[in-house]
Amino acid sequence: MDANQKLEQFMEAVKRSTAEQIADASAHADEEAARILEEAQQRCAADADRELEAAKQRIDMKYKKRLSQVGYRGKASLLSRRQSMLLSLFSELRGRLTAFTDTDGYREWMTGIVKNRKPEVGTVILLREDDLPLGETLSAAAGGGVSFRADTAITLGGLSLLSPDGKRCENHTLDEAFASQFREFYRNHSIGDGGDA
Repeated sequence: MDANQKLEQFMEAVKRSTAEQIADASAHADEEAARILEEAQQRCAADADRELEAAKQRIDMKYKKRLSQVGYRGKASLLSRRQSMLLSLFSELRGRLTAFTDTDGYREWMTGIVKNRKPEVGTVILLREDDLPLGETLSAAAGGGVSFRADTAITLGGLSLLSPDGKRCENHTLDEAFASQFREFYRNHSIGDGGDA
């Protein structure tokens, strides 16, 4: 075999060896690329899942916060409406009581209290200033022996009986009846405490 043939054989062997090395390297490169790509996809999927979960949590928190705000505003509005209705209702009641004090029925009611309570001699009957002219009628109903005094705490009407020693006071005023009804209604209808409507 001459030198040219040897050279050609050598060149063929180098080409084959180089082609095998290139094919080997290419296969390894393809495998590495596929592995890197799969890892990258897994990382991306994990990042996307984390981001999606975080976004869901942010939306959930925002929704709960808004729901809480709406609920608070709704309750505040309800309580405000109930308070307004209560005040309106009792304002109307106050007007009716005031109108009642200008009737014969009011004078009869006052006389009835004194007759039923039978105040002892020396009792002081406390009245509003406007009712002092009823003193003579009330004194007759008591059988005499009582005195009268204006009480600025009585604004709607009625009377209080103060014992001769000043230690006992029976309150029969419209003011106390009105205040008592207001308190009872307020308590029984859960006005202002967030109770059920």
